[in-house]
Amino acid sequence: MVVYKFIKGYISAMKTKIYIKMLFPLSFFGLIFRILEILFAIEPSSGFYYLDSFIPLLCNIYIFLVIAFFISGIFLTKTESKSIRKRLSAVNIADKVIMIASAVFILGSALHDLLVEYQINFSYDSIKELFTDSKIYILILAALSCVFIVFFASDPKRYSSSSFMSILSLSLTFYYVLRLFTRFLDMNEILSKAYSTHTILLIGFIVLSQLNFSKILAGLRSKKYFVAFGLSTVFLAILHLAEFVMYFFPGNPYNIPVDSIFAYIADFLVSAVILRFILIVSKKQDKSEKNTINLHNGPVLDHLISNDMSTEGSSSDTENINQDFSQNTNADSNH
Repeated sequence: MVVYKFIKGYISAMKTKIYIKMLFPLSFFGLIFRILEILFAIEPSSGFYYLDSFIPLLCNIYIFLVIAFFISGIFLTKTESKSIRKRLSAVNIADKVIMIASAVFILGSALHDLLVEYQINFSYDSIKELFTDSKIYILILAALSCVFIVFFASDPKRYSSSSFMSILSLSLTFYYVLRLFTRFLDMNEILSKAYSTHTILLIGFIVLSQLNFSKILAGLRSKKYFVAFGLSTVFLAILHLAEFVMYFFPGNPYNIPVDSIFAYIADFLVSAVILRFILIVSKKQDKSEKNTINLHNGPVLDHLISNDMSTEGSSSDTENINQDFSQNTNADSNH
């Protein structure tokens, strides 16, 4: 028990910045693992893993350990003392460009899927049958997500404290929830486990990240959850880049299934936005703030004490002068 408390206290002292610094080295090695897995452990014709290959096992263990490391931040870092949603307004021009681009590709992905669906089944027997198609709801949620992203990017200082925007931001969460649901319904996606598993993991962590972003936007203290799930999202998105890049090899020799380029780019851009907001909410570290307060408290207190003492001294001198003046006035009146 004592050892556990010591380890917990030591790790919690590292704060969030250690997790952020470890993101890119861990992602780099994960990307190498994923490339090796695609090259030597996946059968191109079927998309299944080779049964005699040990690379998928090592890759999955590595992914599990890295995600567990990031999620440990939920238990090993302290909850913020107050709401940090005002920090969300600290976005720059580059952030806004990435946000708008993600909105464009989210909407483009939904439109692409709907057009593909229409090519397969162009006519519906009734309006009721039309609204039983999940692609319609994905498009509606994608449009609402775009509205949220565009409004927030246009005036982050105003909308970072808006309760309505925190509700509207849930549209992006439900957009990814519905995409995740349709993945599970598609048997082709489930069967091609070599590629669909990573996509499902990525979308799942985007859902968790966006949900906690909405909670921060609503004024709730969810920074450590957002950071933990967000870093896991970025890690998986970097691994996802391997199959996206190798898809463009001449002739697609590894037969990588990519239903929508828009969806790939949208997921990566959303992950980039999540990373940027992680850096924003983690910019003001509690340790630095405490050090700043401690460094300045001494001189400030000394200055205040000296001012109080001088004020007391001056007030006592004033009282003595007033007493002498009153005594002289009384003496003159007696004479």
